[in-house]
Amino acid sequence: MYIDGDTHYWPLRFIDRVKHPGRGYLEIGKDDRKLVRFGELVPGDVATYYRDGKKIHSFKEGRWSLSRRLEFMKKDGFDVQVLIPDNRPLIYEVEPELGRQLARAYNDTVAEDIAGDTRFIGVAWIYLPDIPEAVRELRRAVKDLGLRAVKLNGGYGDGDLDSEALWPLYEEIARLDIPILVHPAARVFEVQHSHPWLVGSERYQGFQHLPTALGFPLTYMVSIARLIFSGVLDRFPGLRFAFFEGGIGWVPWLRQTLDQHTPGEAGDSVAVRQFFSGKERIKKKPSAYFDQFYIAAVAWERYLPETVKGWPDHNIILGSDFDHGDAVATWPRTVEPIKTMAGLSEEDKEKILGGNAMRLLGMKNGAPG
Repeated sequence: MYIDGDTHYWPLRFIDRVKHPGRGYLEIGKDDRKLVRFGELVPGDVATYYRDGKKIHSFKEGRWSLSRRLEFMKKDGFDVQVLIPDNRPLIYEVEPELGRQLARAYNDTVAEDIAGDTRFIGVAWIYLPDIPEAVRELRRAVKDLGLRAVKLNGGYGDGDLDSEALWPLYEEIARLDIPILVHPAARVFEVQHSHPWLVGSERYQGFQHLPTALGFPLTYMVSIARLIFSGVLDRFPGLRFAFFEGGIGWVPWLRQTLDQHTPGEAGDSVAVRQFFSGKERIKKKPSAYFDQFYIAAVAWERYLPETVKGWPDHNIILGSDFDHGDAVATWPRTVEPIKTMAGLSEEDKEKILGGNAMRLLGMKNGAPG
């Protein structure tokens, strides 16, 4: 089973369920712009979402049409799509009751849209600034609606993913035994220094994709290190985090450098040993915690076989970024480059194309665990 772990979904009609007067509105019509990947066009209408008198974003029919998705899944070779709530609008930024209603309405709608269709996996949206409500809504989304994961944009307020403010949420996620899908979209906490959209990147003419080229992997490296060294993963050993659109080539380096900066390696420097003297330590060496991280490769990463050598017990997954149009969006040519990649064993190909994602999502024989 081949699983597309990174696609974006925004069902238009969920806005109609929101009763808050600030919910905004949609305009639907034709547009001359063409969203093309590798010569393939996503046809159909364009929707534009407005709120507070401002245009929030526009997107083509592939963002909400399951039938369009099925066309491109077939072209690409995927059996299953994971429907990640689209990154915009970032509901952390809205008035609290509006944020809560948007999350509930989205979850109700996606559950209805995919009911009984095993080709799609629904992911819950939660309003992170209200942790008690986020816990309640996530429990409802999983137990009552059947959604199979939760999406986070990263930390919130003044903390990264290791913030103690998130621990009640992590306790619930551990009880529900679902994965956390991390997909940044904006500067989601005040001291975040890497991504997005890399403040000032608009100065670099001709390289508007600096945020996705550098922002995602830099953010992930920082967040992963914080999750490890804060002790969060010792406290919640059952948590599973997935990271998307940051590529995979940096992972062997990060595993190695974190190990080398932690007591326990034969080559410890005197400075490392002195720094950690008397301090409480994590329970394992840093690289051992990567069994809780699932990281999405991009299909054009031709060095993938070497990456696997640096992470032999890997949790590498795959995503097409459907139906976005940035440099990491590889639809509908995502599966074939992996299947034909020289130097990658058949076992590793199957793990990357679907086996690891099945473990991430708790699937057995294509069904929930």
